[in-house]
Amino acid sequence: MSVTGSGSERPRRTLVLVIGMHRSGTSTVAGALGVLGATMPAKGLGLSDDNPKGHFEPKEIVALHDRVLASAGMHWWDWDRFPDAWYDSPAAQEFIDELVDIVRAEFGDAPVFVVKDPRTCKLMPLWRRVAAILDLDAVAVLPFRHPDEVARSLHARDGFPLPNTLMTWLRYVLEAERESRGMRRVFLRYEDLLADGRSVMRRVVDTLQLPLPRLSEADLAALDRFIDPDLRRSRAGSGSIDHLHPWLQDAVTSYVRELTPAHERAGQQPVSVVLDQTHAAFATACAAFVPALHATNKGFEDAQGRNMLIPGLQAERDAAQDLARSANAKWAEAEARIAALLIEGAEVAELRAALQAKNDQIGRLESAIQQAKSKDAPPRRWWQRH
Repeated sequence: MSVTGSGSERPRRTLVLVIGMHRSGTSTVAGALGVLGATMPAKGLGLSDDNPKGHFEPKEIVALHDRVLASAGMHWWDWDRFPDAWYDSPAAQEFIDELVDIVRAEFGDAPVFVVKDPRTCKLMPLWRRVAAILDLDAVAVLPFRHPDEVARSLHARDGFPLPNTLMTWLRYVLEAERESRGMRRVFLRYEDLLADGRSVMRRVVDTLQLPLPRLSEADLAALDRFIDPDLRRSRAGSGSIDHLHPWLQDAVTSYVRELTPAHERAGQQPVSVVLDQTHAAFATACAAFVPALHATNKGFEDAQGRNMLIPGLQAERDAAQDLARSANAKWAEAEARIAALLIEGAEVAELRAALQAKNDQIGRLESAIQQAKSKDAPPRRWWQRH
């Protein structure tokens, strides 16, 4: 409980962070929480072909996350870890202050609200500081999906190479788990959410102790309508992980273990130990291959830049095609008018020639008449002469 300035007490507001790799069901989780009554961003990203139910990401927060990553020379698809030293830089506090203002503007005094952006996995210390400043009870939902399905989905959407995306997946799941320790959190598997959304979301609400207002049968029916299994377009076949690199296997296995009750995991090596070992090995590998990593990221950046240009170029092409069609139609109309005028001109010339012929004929007739009159006239008498 936190104490207000007037001395009264009120429950701390709850910030639900949905932290998972891109294409792992984060949008479905966030939207489901919204159906059950959690407050969603006032200005979220809209619908798209790859997310027809909505992204549920606050536009300004996503933009800020990208600027934070850029300030450290990084992108959301990087394999490397976001540098801890950045949080002690002068830029860090400016971004934190800006993010605090955005949260206030987006969510107001909402008792339970959802922030979903996969980039949050790489920037959890930033959100811990924001939660402390606003006295928020920060909790986390960690959705995960088979890395092969994520890689295929991102390849279909953005053209990213499959091996590169597997490394990005590993970075995201490692950071999400590591940086959410000590928080109330719940893990969920994407396919489980699609198969039995009610049970999975009930476990999320209960585990995180969320005071959501919409848990009636009618609300759960609305949840059933929202969660659409047909949106899972990429599948990992048998679901086996045997072909994956051991680091990926450890990450998947550790996340799956977190789905089981704690008492069933008694005596087993803690997940944190396994993932810390993977985290350290991965960090060493990233440090060794930074030049190659940067070159790869430059290729990603170029691909993203080209992808961003495509809609504008398509719009310009469509506009040019419309203009060409309009010009062609006007040209055809002008040609038709010219042809009509030429026909009219020929007809006018013919009429003029005919008229001239008639006038000539009339002239000849008038001349003949005059001549005839001159011949037929009687001779003048002497008294008619002057």
